[in-house]
Amino acid sequence: MRKTVLKVLLGTTILSGVASANLVLNDKEVKFSKKLSLQKIMTLSNDNSNISIIIKVSKPLSDEDKDNLYKNGAKAITYAGELSYYMICSEDSVEDIADSIKSYEGIALLESSYKLEKALQNISFNDEVEVNIGFLSYVDEVKFQTILNNNSIEAKIIEVNSQLKNAKVKVSGFDLEKLSKLNEVMYISKSYKIGLIKPFSTDIGTMDSAINQDTRADQVQAGAYDLDGVNVKVGIVDVGQIRGSHREFKAPSISRVINRVSGADIALHSTHVAGIFGADGDDAQSKGMATSSKIYSYSFTNVSFANSLVTMYNNDRILLSNHSYGYTDKVNLASYDSDARGEDSAVYSNPYLNVFMAAGNDKGSSGYPSTGIIKGPANAKNILTIGALNSTSSDTAYYSSMGPVFDGRIKPDLCVRGSSIRSTSSSSDNSYLYLSGTSMATPAAAGAAALVIQEYKNITGGDIRHDMLKSILINTAIDKSTIGPDIYAGYGMIDVKSAVDTVKSLNNNSLIKLKFDDVSNQATKSYSFNMSSNGDFKATISWVDVAGNSASGKSLVNDLDIYLLSDNGTKYYPYSLNKSNPTAVAFNDRANRVDNIEQIEISNLPAGDYTLVVNGYNVTTSTQNFAIAANIDMFSNSDTDTHQITKKQVIATNNFAKVMLESIY
Repeated sequence: MRKTVLKVLLGTTILSGVASANLVLNDKEVKFSKKLSLQKIMTLSNDNSNISIIIKVSKPLSDEDKDNLYKNGAKAITYAGELSYYMICSEDSVEDIADSIKSYEGIALLESSYKLEKALQNISFNDEVEVNIGFLSYVDEVKFQTILNNNSIEAKIIEVNSQLKNAKVKVSGFDLEKLSKLNEVMYISKSYKIGLIKPFSTDIGTMDSAINQDTRADQVQAGAYDLDGVNVKVGIVDVGQIRGSHREFKAPSISRVINRVSGADIALHSTHVAGIFGADGDDAQSKGMATSSKIYSYSFTNVSFANSLVTMYNNDRILLSNHSYGYTDKVNLASYDSDARGEDSAVYSNPYLNVFMAAGNDKGSSGYPSTGIIKGPANAKNILTIGALNSTSSDTAYYSSMGPVFDGRIKPDLCVRGSSIRSTSSSSDNSYLYLSGTSMATPAAAGAAALVIQEYKNITGGDIRHDMLKSILINTAIDKSTIGPDIYAGYGMIDVKSAVDTVKSLNNNSLIKLKFDDVSNQATKSYSFNMSSNGDFKATISWVDVAGNSASGKSLVNDLDIYLLSDNGTKYYPYSLNKSNPTAVAFNDRANRVDNIEQIEISNLPAGDYTLVVNGYNVTTSTQNFAIAANIDMFSNSDTDTHQITKKQVIATNNFAKVMLESIY
């Protein structure tokens, strides 16, 4: 083994203008140096050829940089955060790798302590624990078992998802330490018990189905709109089977419910959730949102969170899913954990996945703090987290969990009424009941989205990307709770009619309300328009962000900025929350540095010429796609990007497995 020493690179580094903080992994600051310690290499390397390292740079690596790294011996490259990258390489190639990076600043070994979640760092050697593992490179079950055998690690493999580069195993504390030394392992986190987000029963129902409120879904189900969710498929991931024989799921005689659940009974919660999404309306008080949709029944006891997204797509090409479940214990509050990361990774790899997840019913529960109580999986960036409104839709329900995420990111995203919802029951084919909870609000939101998806298909002939759907739903939402986005109701209550009308702008011959585009690091895209008279202005940008590092203190990876410039030089910024005072009204006097959703809202904007600017403040990939929805027609319809989404969609969705296996960094 030859001693590996890194050469100090000469010359002046051109910085990107982005300040980089120290990289902290699982509460431990990574110590970078110009060279590696031979003693550490010998201690930490688990084979005779490869080591895992972290490289610090002064600006994001370009595609050319990464190509050079692979040519010089890198075998895996994954963004770690704070302008740092994980890499697997041979010991002999470290010097060549450093020499090939013009913006190189330092190097560190990926030590075990950087990989282990804090909750696992004091596990006794004799204790058994179930853990989630994230891999740096491609690992399937056969390869993983071989790695375990070669390193004398005893672990029971529960599941391996090669597409998401993750696994779940049961292992002793003794073998956990050995597992953490594997070069292929990026992180190890504790796996938590999953269960229903328990709803509240209502003995005497006083309200109707979810549609008969302020979302205006009833207006787009009738008349010239005539939307019913036909040709839209949804995956209901829940505790058990949906009662597909219920009279509300017959169309007219064959059930619209397709069971994909094994080893589970027909469940009340699953059936009630499915009815909110898509009951026929045979009983008018229980009519669902998407009455002609196809409903696929999956169970989280078989597959959950990110793995369910891959399974549903691979099995049934499902792009829309509902998840009214979560952690049953008080764990990972306001946390961006490995389950959240997995969801973001799945959606980044297939941006046509639209995931709706319940925020939780823990507000006011004993032992919970007053803010930041949404649990790990519902804090993912590339999903829609749904809160519940009370029975009059006037404010958030007393039980609906509130944000923000630990870094100040806005959660929940949206809300709808979740209290006293009448829907299908599992006790018979003709039974109904009332329930309350974010479990009820979430399928109402997903069902509302199904109608928007249907209209988008009617106009473009293709499926809608997650960033486009999110921008539309958030930009058209009706503000609730406090002014602007907040930790209780997010950006507000879904307004189905306004969302569908925004999609209908694609039929216009000149200007439209939607834009799909991309931007590279430190580049800008500008969109000019004129306000002929004073009026309200609102625009929302959303992007499907690269999965963050759950071991670090920051979940946003690619940071885009949106701002509005007037012809007289006035600059308008998007909303942000005050991390140190999250209950305060959102401010809009600076750039947003934490959210992958940004919204500019101005009441009575003066007449004049304006430019909406999107800046790639810090983009670690070659480019970052984004979608914008506005409340006015301001984007040129002659620019075909919005319509050409459907061509890109065909490529992405037909090759999901291939896309998932490729490096996205």
